[in-house]
Amino acid sequence: MSEVMNWKKLVATVTILIVTVAAVWFYLMASYESDLGTSNVVLTDSSSSISNDSTDNQLLQLSFDEDAEDLLWSSLEISIEIDGESNTCSFGSQSKSNGTSNNVIPNLGADGFTFTTLIDATDDDSFTLYDLPEQMEGNDSNYWMRFSSTDVFLGESVNWTFIEGADFGEIESSSGLELSSENEERLEWYTYDMSVHRVNPNDGVYILESNNSWYKVKFLSYYNADDESRHPTFQVAALEGTDFPALSNPDLVFPSPCLIVTDDLDTSSWNAEETITLIENGVDLCNNECEFKVMIAFETIAVEIDEPEVTL
Repeated sequence: MSEVMNWKKLVATVTILIVTVAAVWFYLMASYESDLGTSNVVLTDSSSSISNDSTDNQLLQLSFDEDAEDLLWSSLEISIEIDGESNTCSFGSQSKSNGTSNNVIPNLGADGFTFTTLIDATDDDSFTLYDLPEQMEGNDSNYWMRFSSTDVFLGESVNWTFIEGADFGEIESSSGLELSSENEERLEWYTYDMSVHRVNPNDGVYILESNNSWYKVKFLSYYNADDESRHPTFQVAALEGTDFPALSNPDLVFPSPCLIVTDDLDTSSWNAEETITLIENGVDLCNNECEFKVMIAFETIAVEIDEPEVTL
């Protein structure tokens, strides 16, 4: 009888332990927060806005609330939605939504020089080949990187190095760097967090070179906007005066209908104390009574806006 009681106690103890561990794990999963994004809050000011049939009207002024940090323009995306249509605001150009295949989706940042590119790596049986300079899907004879699930390999002609802990915006030159030509092994670009079962990109910037063309790449995430895995997302920009063909491809980019204007001389960041102005760029976006919604993302994560709905 005592043995039966002991077994019952053991089973009860093990059950409680399993339930406790499961509860802790589910809590960690539910409370997981990405390191991407910012706690900045954006303030909107439409007191000087104009709405008529001109094509160069001031639409809105934006600034940060207190205790803000500087945000790199290369990591920012700003748009206004009017009648269900999204209009990108930048210093010059924006991406075309259907410019490439569904496997390679580049999105030009507000700086007009940096792409945030998402790769569909969901196919276990084949790789998505990536032509970096063209920001398109490549082929067997022309690719810089190839992706399948967490596996990322470099093309045979690509030399590389990884600068651990570097910020994307601070890398402006490849001077003094020693590159590796070893590309038979996959890149060790991530760590796996067992506590929440998440793939987290390593902190740092890759420098890639092929045929004297130089680019920098920083992995941001392994997940898309719906938090689906196998969608590596990264920033990429040219270095050393390298021509970036994708920036001049009319099938990929075209002039933004909304321009960002600022008096700040620092063109690398939206500074904490800086006020920017959004104006029409040769397109009549707001005519007479106008309503639109402002949307801002930093490192692909939505930024809080005090009053995103604007009526002129």
